[in-house]
Amino acid sequence: MKAIIDEFKLILNGKFIFIIIIAPLIISAAFGYVFKNNQLNEAPVAVVDMDHSTYSQHLIEQLDADQYIDINYITYNYTDPNDFLYNEKYLGVIYLPAGLEKARAQGNQSNIGFYVDTALSTATASLRTGATEVITAENSTASSGKLVAMGLNATQATNLSTGLNLQTRLLYNPTNNMLMSSVIGFVNTVFLSILGGATLGIVPRLREQGLLAGMVQKPLSIVFRVIPYSLIATASMYLVMGCLKQVGGLRFEANVFQLFIPFIMYTIALSLLCMMVGWSASSPAKAAGRITMILLPSFILSGAQIPVALLPPILQQVSHALPLSWHFKFLRGLGFRGGDLKYFSQELGGFLILITCILFVIFLLILNERRKARKAERDGVNTLPEGPTDSGTTVVTSDTGVNTTSTDSSATLPSGGKPQKV
Repeated sequence: MKAIIDEFKLILNGKFIFIIIIAPLIISAAFGYVFKNNQLNEAPVAVVDMDHSTYSQHLIEQLDADQYIDINYITYNYTDPNDFLYNEKYLGVIYLPAGLEKARAQGNQSNIGFYVDTALSTATASLRTGATEVITAENSTASSGKLVAMGLNATQATNLSTGLNLQTRLLYNPTNNMLMSSVIGFVNTVFLSILGGATLGIVPRLREQGLLAGMVQKPLSIVFRVIPYSLIATASMYLVMGCLKQVGGLRFEANVFQLFIPFIMYTIALSLLCMMVGWSASSPAKAAGRITMILLPSFILSGAQIPVALLPPILQQVSHALPLSWHFKFLRGLGFRGGDLKYFSQELGGFLILITCILFVIFLLILNERRKARKAERDGVNTLPEGPTDSGTTVVTSDTGVNTTSTDSSATLPSGGKPQKV
């Protein structure tokens, strides 16, 4: 208990609370505001109409009516599509070929050109969806018209032209909101660097202060030192999620009380991992540089940027050794999908196994520290200096390596040379 109180006092006298709470909060508020309008509607598009027909005008109107497309410019002369896309005034160019209306009336196929600026792939994703929807609807209408002309009624014609209708429902993140991917990944990376930087220096600080040798005799007094950091970091994570939800409109459906369990497990696991990595450093300053050993693998392998499923199988297994990987599983499962904690028994078990493995390594490090302390103590006893001491005692090392002492009687005689009676 004393170790926990000592760490709390140290935290209160430093800047950790200010940094772990304010920095992620500012970042989440800024990114939440920037990416609030995640989806681009009414993307500007230019049309080159080479048909000059009634049907081409109808098709342009249908395209313009789509929520993702805004027809800003129409020309009836051939123009190089690059002329529209160079300065990003338009995100796409649609070419309607000559003879489009005639081909439709005869039931022949026409190829409509659609040039999309994929240098801005995020902005043009919805644009391609909108154009596909319009063309699909036009094809269905054309097929139904031909069947009606053959003698079928409108219902029969529609059923034959669209016999199979795929009804798609996009779950959890239908608008591909970047808050639920890139922003969450970046905020948690910053969070990891702050918490990791603080807990990396716990053991080196104790070593520098000369307290580690006594602490290793009570291993729990070292392990418990991560608890204050974990509690404060957990509170900070609650604030960050609330800020993203209020400022950026993040879809986060987790139960507030259930969320505490994976949050505290993550912060404890990360703190212990950082303690393990920074253990052998001689000072907190030298330990701080080791944060890259945790930060870079976590950023690449945890799913912060790319899904873990896209990684090679061996790297998918390695990702299980990173606390951030388990943290993202709970964020997506509880927060984004709104699942109940009872569905995550395997994930909780995996998290506990990871924490247990880290604790096991830490206790091995403690045993090694004890061994080095005993060896240093033995070496200190066997290397006492030879020669007279202040009291006249001389240390003599025998051939067997055992220290013995002898007293020089002359050191206790007065100037007359005779011993005095006491």
